[in-house]
Amino acid sequence: MAKFFITVRSPSGTTFGDALGATRYLSVPDGEAPAPKHEITLRPWLAAVMATLHKQGDTITGNILFFVHGFNVGISDVDDEHQKVAKGLAANLQCTVISFDWPSWAETFAYLEELDVAKRTAILLVNAGVKPLLLSETKECRVGIHALCHSMGAYVLREALDHADDGIKTGSDWMLNQLVMIAGDVEASDFVAGNKDTESMLGHSYRLTNYFNKCDAVLQISNVKRAGVEPRAGRVGLPPNAPAKTVNIDCTDHFKTLKAPADAAASISFSHSWWFDDKVFYADLAATLAGTVDRTAVPGRIVATDGGLSLEA
Repeated sequence: MAKFFITVRSPSGTTFGDALGATRYLSVPDGEAPAPKHEITLRPWLAAVMATLHKQGDTITGNILFFVHGFNVGISDVDDEHQKVAKGLAANLQCTVISFDWPSWAETFAYLEELDVAKRTAILLVNAGVKPLLLSETKECRVGIHALCHSMGAYVLREALDHADDGIKTGSDWMLNQLVMIAGDVEASDFVAGNKDTESMLGHSYRLTNYFNKCDAVLQISNVKRAGVEPRAGRVGLPPNAPAKTVNIDCTDHFKTLKAPADAAASISFSHSWWFDDKVFYADLAATLAGTVDRTAVPGRIVATDGGLSLEA
């Protein structure tokens, strides 16, 4: 099956660089890396995406997952993460993955500059991706449209949904089914009722699930770069008074059972990116997207006496 991307990177020869460019829809054959030659127009791209879903009579069912990557990521890294997410979910849930690819530079110290690029490209996620798919649905189309964001991808999605409510073309009554954050690089304290930065994020999703790891060393570095302003949701979890539609999954104990690289720098990176290679996480994510059982009844989750949820160690 083809790999589907929406990229706002500018072409650089036969590949994509790290500058902001026009919105491009890509249908990439298996075994090939995303390249400008894979660009197609919106209508055939939508048709190709919809063709991956299950059709019985006039009824179309299935799941579509928008994946929004984090910072310090090149186009080849996005392709790698895309394939891992698609493969990880395939064992548990039929799901078509679409990557929203924004210009994240391959330089760690460009973090603050990337925040600006992320904010400027965020609205394109809704305009170019979510809304066209929602508009293509009919009464006979029962497809769950979800979003998974990693690291700064949570910031991109937050800004996208916030700007969507401000825009005449994007502001309307539309919903994502499940919104999921892993290693979310956004302020944990913002996820309370009435907060202006997250009200659109919460308002445009039926449920928001936050997977966090207290051992995430990259998010501690993130705090330093932001002059220690606020702990990140992907490191400390959401606050106790977060709205009822949110779900916190503590993955710390499970992470501690994993074998980290011996190299110090690689170990720091691993604490932030281990999700992409973990079968336990993908099984839980598939159950979250399916939404067929209550949050407390998902196999492999541990329910604490205070009601807190965690992945099994």
